[in-house]
Amino acid sequence: AKKEAKKLKIYTATFWIVLALCVSLMAGIVLKAPITNLSARLTTALKVGDHKVSAVELNYFYIDAITEYYNQNSSYISYFKWMDLSKPLNEQKLDPKESKTWADNFVELAINNAKTNYALYDAAKAAGHKLTDAEQSSLDALFDNMKNSATVQGYESVNDFLESIYGPGANEKTYRKYTEVTLMASSYYNAYKEQLKNSYDEADLRNFEKGKIKDYNTYSYATHYLTVDSFKTGGTKDDKGNVTYSDAEIKAAEEAAKKAADELGVPANGSLEALNAAIEALEKRLEAEKEAAKKEEEDKKDEDKSESTDKPEEDKTDSTDKKEDDKSESTDKKDENKTESTDKKDENKTYSKAKEQEQRYTALSATFKDWLSDDSRKAGDITVIPYETETEKDGEKVKSVKGYYVVLFQECEDNSFALANVRHILVAFEGGKYNSATGQTLFTDAEKETARKKAMDIMAEWDILSGQNGDKNEDLFAKLANKYSTDPGSNTKGGLYEDIYPGQMVKPFEEFCFAEGRQHGDVELVMTDYGYHLMYYVGESETTYRDFLIAADLLNQEMTDWQTKLNNAITVVEKNTKRVERDLILNDLLMGNHRH
Repeated sequence: AKKEAKKLKIYTATFWIVLALCVSLMAGIVLKAPITNLSARLTTALKVGDHKVSAVELNYFYIDAITEYYNQNSSYISYFKWMDLSKPLNEQKLDPKESKTWADNFVELAINNAKTNYALYDAAKAAGHKLTDAEQSSLDALFDNMKNSATVQGYESVNDFLESIYGPGANEKTYRKYTEVTLMASSYYNAYKEQLKNSYDEADLRNFEKGKIKDYNTYSYATHYLTVDSFKTGGTKDDKGNVTYSDAEIKAAEEAAKKAADELGVPANGSLEALNAAIEALEKRLEAEKEAAKKEEEDKKDEDKSESTDKPEEDKTDSTDKKEDDKSESTDKKDENKTESTDKKDENKTYSKAKEQEQRYTALSATFKDWLSDDSRKAGDITVIPYETETEKDGEKVKSVKGYYVVLFQECEDNSFALANVRHILVAFEGGKYNSATGQTLFTDAEKETARKKAMDIMAEWDILSGQNGDKNEDLFAKLANKYSTDPGSNTKGGLYEDIYPGQMVKPFEEFCFAEGRQHGDVELVMTDYGYHLMYYVGESETTYRDFLIAADLLNQEMTDWQTKLNNAITVVEKNTKRVERDLILNDLLMGNHRH
């Protein structure tokens, strides 16, 4: 009985030990996620001014920085192969020569974004700035939509949805705080910018313009570039197929390129048509010279071969003579066919054209900037300018000519023309087929015709209403724009766009705005890639394009100085950034497989 009692006691003790271990193990499994989440929320990653930024909040800045960067540069990333979307960011270097990874880059960007946002947030609070009703509504709508998104994508809660994107600890409360900070920062930045923009007067613009009068001119010109490499001949090829040229051969190529450029850069070629004709004539002549040189080289080879061969026997048989005759006839026939083929090829061949350009002074190439902007320059002036590069050789800087630019001056515009004010009613194309290769939606002729007819119906309705009021007035057009236009940017403002500047709108829209002789009340139907626009010209703006450019530069400079001052006044101390997901794979994030 004692032995059995002792055995039972041992079993009982073992049972409770095992049970305790099981409970501990299960607790570890169950509590691991909550503990990790809590730790992420309690861990201070940064101290920005008086603000403690948790690991979770830094992850918000980090993931959003990556997403924004990708959205802005997706085409370049794939084309230039900046990064591999299928590999962790911390395993890819920005520059093979450096140790900095893409993960390091985005962490730095996240920290800088946190600094900028909190600096603006503090400034907004100090200034008593409040979100507008529209901004507050958009904030509330964001979280309402987030609940729907979480449900649609199969998550039990918004917290689970946020955690799938931003990692452990992400939840609605912390994300709302992050969003409120960034939205307040953006709101105050825009409000301050608008206030500053509206404060400028004529004296401010003229004072800023001093010393940079040419900066706001636009220059129209055409160029044709002749590279020295295309004139190189001879050369020595090594066993790897690389060709090197002697100094004498390079010098000869430079002289040939200069001679060809000088041939084009004569006063007689002072128009685009004349210059293009001269370019074609030059290329034809250079081709002919190249073919002649090639033929001469082949003839010389044949001659050398003939001399090295024994003289043919005089007593050739008739059979041999016949073969030679047949061969000669065959060769003649081939030459005839070759000539016909060459002629046909020449007919289809296209030749180079001078490249037409229109640029602000600040964007002009340093190679011909001074020549183009010379105050004495007039339409039709033409010149030849060498393009040189500088390299270091034996401790000295050596210049070498890479080519020659033939530059034709056409016009200098001081941009003192007025901006345009217009109203429009957009009837967007409907249907269409999306082309994933081009990123465009293509519409059939029938779909386009449907939109055109609808636009014409609106015009007819306007005619009827105008007839009742005696004239085609602007107010009636505005009412129809609010009723029918599909353009969200203007269909609550009577279709109005003010201060339209060159390059702002799509080309057909812009051509209507700046057509010569345009008068108030002019109406026209214009087609763009978006649909049909019923255009109404309101009139010229009080602002010139030149003053618009000056004000934009002044505003940009003052906003940059202001933002720099705010950033310099706030300190950032890194505490614990280990929880940032540096091994994130971008494809997983983009494809929605992130942390599922």
